[in-house]
Amino acid sequence: MKAPGSQGTGATFRWSGRDSQGRPQSGTLQALHADLARAQLRRQGIQKVQVQRVWWHQPDGIKSKDLATMTRQWAAMLKAGVPVVQALAMLCQSMTHKSLVRVMQTVLSDVASGVALHDALAQHPRVFSSLFVHMVQAGESAGILDEIMERLSQTLEKNEALRSKIRSALMYPIAVLLVATGILVLILMWVVPVFEDVFQSLGAPLPWSTQVVVSLSDSLVQTWPVVLAMLALPIWAAQHTGPAASRFRLWAAQWFLRWPVLGPLMTTSIVARWSQTLSALLSAGVPLSEALGPTAQACDHPVYERATFQLQRRVVQGSSLSEAMGQTERFPAMIVQLCATGEETGALDALLGRAGSLMVTELDDQVNGLTSLLEPLIIVVLGGLIGAILVAMYLPIFTLGKVF
Repeated sequence: MKAPGSQGTGATFRWSGRDSQGRPQSGTLQALHADLARAQLRRQGIQKVQVQRVWWHQPDGIKSKDLATMTRQWAAMLKAGVPVVQALAMLCQSMTHKSLVRVMQTVLSDVASGVALHDALAQHPRVFSSLFVHMVQAGESAGILDEIMERLSQTLEKNEALRSKIRSALMYPIAVLLVATGILVLILMWVVPVFEDVFQSLGAPLPWSTQVVVSLSDSLVQTWPVVLAMLALPIWAAQHTGPAASRFRLWAAQWFLRWPVLGPLMTTSIVARWSQTLSALLSAGVPLSEALGPTAQACDHPVYERATFQLQRRVVQGSSLSEAMGQTERFPAMIVQLCATGEETGALDALLGRAGSLMVTELDDQVNGLTSLLEPLIIVVLGGLIGAILVAMYLPIFTLGKVF
């Protein structure tokens, strides 16, 4: 388990010891040095402490699929009348994901000591999103935690299904493009220079197509460090949270949304997830001005996260949701109109849920169309590129054969 109260800065240490009841405990924490790590653990009641510096530590990630499955099991227990503490204990015994078990054991300990469930969940923001915490808080306040957990599990499963559809639609073309790009780079950096040496020894003039390919090869050979740095830039931006990385992620997200085929697909997926999440929060009784914050984080997209926070500010200032959505120009007209109708009739949560279902249906059509379009398009384009390079390389040899 990760020690509560660890500071999140400094070196990473793996520790083991025993708690106040003599049970073995272990985990990782971050501290400036080993002595401070031992002192931290002793303050938390850990005895017989052994600490070892970890030079490379990659924390076990908890996937959204695992969280959705756990929430479904939790909701089923609560619907069956199992008390919260007992349900948490049963989850800890039945789950197999070690990282999630450690988190839920900490939540169980906090709740058993009198901490509110939503406060205990909020101590783990990397696992439980603002959406999760707000819905649990609403369920506790209204005394309908079992119903709210059921809605939450459905929302998490719907969001995970949307992500899976996008991944399945893009996995094949991305894999083919990566392999084809690797082949093109291999040809340009290692095969074309061999042909270039042969052409220079012959001293014959080269066709313009061959000159273009040779120039492209020379440029790639000379600038490959720059190209490699540009390819590493997205990885750096994904791993850092500073202002520069955030600006790059925002720019890249805006750029992808402008793509002719990929952009509409991503927009449909994000807006569907946005509608389903906001609908779930409003159905749970969360006020609109508060629900927009967790919805922004659930978008998992910097452009729509920023746009949703703008909606929140305008709603707080007295603007209607539909009017603010129309001003952002990021939402389809159908969604904006449904929100306007929902505000007029007082059924905004229901109409947002309906809008999310319509967007999911549209997403299915777009994914099917994209799959049928991309496969032949990729084969034609990549086959044409590789074929053009090979023809350009052999064309001088054919010309010399005619001369001799």
